[in-house]
Amino acid sequence: MSYTRALCRSAVALALTFTVGACGDDGGSSVADAGPPVPDAVVPDAMWPDIGPAPALFTPRDDLTDDQLATQALALLGDSNQGGSDNCNDCHGLTRQRLYNWRALSDTTLGSCLTDLTVSSATVAKQMLDCLRQDPADDQTVFRAPSVGIFTSGAHLAWFEYAFKKAYGPNYALPYDDFMGSVGMPKGGNTPYTQPEFDIIATWFTRGLPLVDEKLPNDPTPTECTPGVSAAVASHVANMATTGWRAINAQNNLLMFGCGGAADVFGCLSTYPRAGEETFSEGWEVNVTGQVQRILRENGYSSAFWTRSSADGRFVGTGTWSSGANRSRIVDLNRDVSIPGTAYYDPAFFPDNSGFIMQGSDAYLCNQSLLVSEPTQINYSSESECRSTNNVGLYEHVGAALGGGDYWSVDGQFTSDTSGINNPRTSDPTADFSAGSDLSLTPIIHTGGEFVAQSTIRVETPYEGDAVISTSAKMVISRLRGPGDKQLGFVMREIVATPNGGSYDVTTPEVARYCFNGGKPAFSYNERWLTLHHYIGDADAVDLGFSSDSDPGFAGYKSQGAANVYLIDTLTGNVTRITHMKPGQYALYPHFRADGWLYWIVRTLGTGTEHIVASDAALRLEAAE
Repeated sequence: MSYTRALCRSAVALALTFTVGACGDDGGSSVADAGPPVPDAVVPDAMWPDIGPAPALFTPRDDLTDDQLATQALALLGDSNQGGSDNCNDCHGLTRQRLYNWRALSDTTLGSCLTDLTVSSATVAKQMLDCLRQDPADDQTVFRAPSVGIFTSGAHLAWFEYAFKKAYGPNYALPYDDFMGSVGMPKGGNTPYTQPEFDIIATWFTRGLPLVDEKLPNDPTPTECTPGVSAAVASHVANMATTGWRAINAQNNLLMFGCGGAADVFGCLSTYPRAGEETFSEGWEVNVTGQVQRILRENGYSSAFWTRSSADGRFVGTGTWSSGANRSRIVDLNRDVSIPGTAYYDPAFFPDNSGFIMQGSDAYLCNQSLLVSEPTQINYSSESECRSTNNVGLYEHVGAALGGGDYWSVDGQFTSDTSGINNPRTSDPTADFSAGSDLSLTPIIHTGGEFVAQSTIRVETPYEGDAVISTSAKMVISRLRGPGDKQLGFVMREIVATPNGGSYDVTTPEVARYCFNGGKPAFSYNERWLTLHHYIGDADAVDLGFSSDSDPGFAGYKSQGAANVYLIDTLTGNVTRITHMKPGQYALYPHFRADGWLYWIVRTLGTGTEHIVASDAALRLEAAE
């Protein structure tokens, strides 16, 4: 049997997409497309006594630098800027987004399917190969090229044939032929990769596509969102479970608000009324078994823009629409008071509970000891605990490097988002971010007495905005612009900050895309979760239990609007709606405190009142795993 049959180099590009193009498709999705039934696996060792050890799927090219690896891999893939021609780019453009998506698919292939590259037994071989099918539980369904990832470009090489021999023994030819026909498309075309060439490509992808942003020009204006989560996210979340700010604050015995006397984290805030105990909040708790939502406070004013809270959950900051000097508020839940201040809006609290930022004529960086001292109001320009800076722009969010590193702020292009006060809203904020959009990353040091912002570092992120940094300052997520200035989804990037003199060299490789829309999100302190609000539109009618957007019961949402709170699992991209707000009720600006409880505010259209609400939904989801 020829190893090169039914495979050209363009297959790698095709194999990682879900669309039908000039070079073929991903092999289909129905049993009817699968061809003749493949034989059952047999124990091959007795039939193939000389099969020997497995060849290498690929040999890592550790001898190549990142620059050499990126240059050679891109040339093999067909990038003319690196000396390549007419390979994968015959069918698909080699864009950053596409390559990052291929990486995410390939990471899933290695992490979930090809988990024993030594092919230690016939059973293991069969399980690994079935994992690449449309339905891994049904070995009569087709092999899916997206499940094979970048390794489709090595489907004709020795490792895959060996795995089929191990799984099927002398009957291997038919399933192997089916595999090649499904993932090794299109027919004919360019010369297949040799094993040494494939080693270079596979090494570049498994190394995380180093220097891809530097080697490829900026992508064109995005027109679609292709979801994908790379292995870098799983590694990061696993690390944050023991070293992130949720774990650190727990180790430091940070006293969480409302948890005194509680047997565990689920017992926190138990003295506050549960949502549903009042008519206006009935039915809010949905889609998470055991979820509890608590109403922490009713505010007698309309806040402006977003809400954020301190790591311990005691202080809740907002802007307001009040005129005059005191245009911001910080609620002290412990004292049940609202502290007026001369700043305007955009609260942000550092994850170690040490300080906070509010925007005024400049940005004010303040020690949290100011709030603990129980002030009756805050002037920001006269308190010794505060320092102003013009290095931190509007709509900032903050994090803190682990291990005693610097604090960080991120800002950039943004879309103002404030609704549910007097005017209804039935669509998410626009995403009119330009090709010249960039991240403004500002290191902030604490001198022992005050926070001092350093020089800002700018990193190009075309068509992305509303950026939010993770609590560890290791990740950043942005909303992505699509056609008509509508959002396509979210792009998550790793922040790689290398000290250089008194500043940093920063790169931001993409690690995930989540194809769900809403307002700017917030990270949990263990960085497992993202939370955001999404304004209810016609497309949400069925999810809310209506037959369609024409259902008479949905009419109230059309006229009054509403917003719900959602959780996104950073590991999988799975989305869970955790509220069911009534028409005219806007659950907005959700965010986490350090122990995993969520806070948000609820605005009720036309009333001028707001409620601060808490939920243990993310904690319940974690506990159910």
